Formats: sequence, C-alpha cells, structure tokens
Amino acid sequence: MALVEVERSGAVVMLTLNRPDQRNAVSVAMLGELGSILGNLAVDGDVRVLVLAGAGQDFCAGADVGELAKARRSLSGAEYGRLFEEVLAAIGDHPVPVIARIHGAALGAGCQLAVACDLAVAAEDARMGIPSVRLGIVINYENIERLVLSVGPKRAAEILYTGRAVSGIEAADWGLVNLAVPSGDLAATTAQLAGAVAAAAPLSVRGSKRGVRVALANLGLDETSEGHRLGDFQLMAADAFASQDMEEGLTAFLERRRPDFKGV
Repeated sequence: MALVEVERSGAVVMLTLNRPDQRNAVSVAMLGELGSILGNLAVDGDVRVLVLAGAGQDFCAGADVGELAKARRSLSGAEYGRLFEEVLAAIGDHPVPVIARIHGAALGAGCQLAVACDLAVAAEDARMGIPSVRLGIVINYENIERLVLSVGPKRAAEILYTGRAVSGIEAADWGLVNLAVPSGDLAATTAQLAGAVAAAAPLSVRGSKRGVRVALANLGLDETSEGHRLGDFQLMAADAFASQDMEEGLTAFLERRRPDFKGV
C-alpha cells in the first residue's frame, strides 16, 4: 500500500497521506515516499498545482511517536529533524504552489506540513497545533521560523509554549490558513482554489512563487529555502514577459474571453 497516494486531474495533482489507521502519522518511510514524489513532480512541466490532503478522519495527527521513540536509539534528534526538513523544504521550493487541505487533526508534524505549504484551506472544526512541549521536544528552527512568518511572534509563542490546538476558524483568523469553511465544503472549496491556480498562466505563477521566496529572504525573514535567489527570479520574470502565454493573456483580455495558457 502506498503511504502517499497520487491522483492526477489535468494539471492538478492530489497527494494524499495514506495511513488512516494511524491518523496519517508521519513515518520515516512516508517522508521518503513524499520526498521522492515531490522531486518527480518538480520536473513535470504539465503540473500546475499540488494539493496535500489526508486519508480518513485526519489530515495528519503528527509524527509516528512510536517510531520516533525507537529512532532516538539509532538517530540523533538533529538527523531525524533533517529528514523531515528536507520534505518541508521540497514543498517550499517546489516550482508550483502547494495547497494543504486540512480536516480533523493537523497536529505537530501535520501542522508543520500545512504551514510549509503555500496556501491552506481548513475545515472549521479542524484542529491545528504543535504540542511539542507535551512531549519534551523542541521543533527545529526552520519550522519555528515558518510559524512566526505565518502568525507572528505572539501567536507562534502561544502555540509553541502551551501546545494547545486551535480550530480551523481560529487558524484562519490568525493567518495559519487562508480559509476556513464548513467541513462539507472543504473538498469543493479546495478544488476551486486549485482550479483557479491551475487556470492561471503557469510561468507567471511559478515566477510569483519564486518572488515571494525572494522577498522573504531579502527582508531577512526566511532563510529556509535554497530557491530564493534574486537572479533566478529575474530570469523567470523575463521569460514570462517574452512568453506566448503573456501574448495570449493580453489578447484574451482585449477580446474579453478566457485565456488558454499553455505554459510556454
């Protein structure tokens, strides 16, 4: 059984964490599988947006604590954190936007996965938090930085110091997610958002994602990414300006029709 299921619908790819009996707890094997999939999709020019979801009742209830306890005997905390960080960095540095679709529990590693995504939609009754203080764990610096960037230092401190979970509604109010919707609307709302991204000019979207990373880095707010070089962004912006898609976008606007972007 695949630990991460891949379902493709046109330019949208759904990645589903698939350990529902363990509430999609993150294992070392799952990290390896997810990292490999992200790497393969990064070089697929037909992909325009990824959606990260969870099978069953939860998005992801955290790390596999049983495995983590065993890993302490063979892996250092830094090494275990590095394995997880490689996957989170692959999400942040992925050329196309990644949207988290959150229901049920998104705790610990699950919350960190959601925060690493570019966009997030949560069910109103979802629960998000990082209860590391209840396990005697200090999460790695990169994840603390991402959390501070998402919700600010005061909210991040509350989440980290108390370990309490917030609802999807609170998460939206705090900036932890973009939207909170009734659970029955979660799939449709996420699909609508993914569709809007997929329908946009691919070169523009990819360049804009890189631009966000560059902006955070240049403001001294994000040092977690290898993909935030200004020169790369400027080349991507120039390519978009010279693209057939830009010509199509301008022509469609003047002709008052929907553009048909090809990614070239």
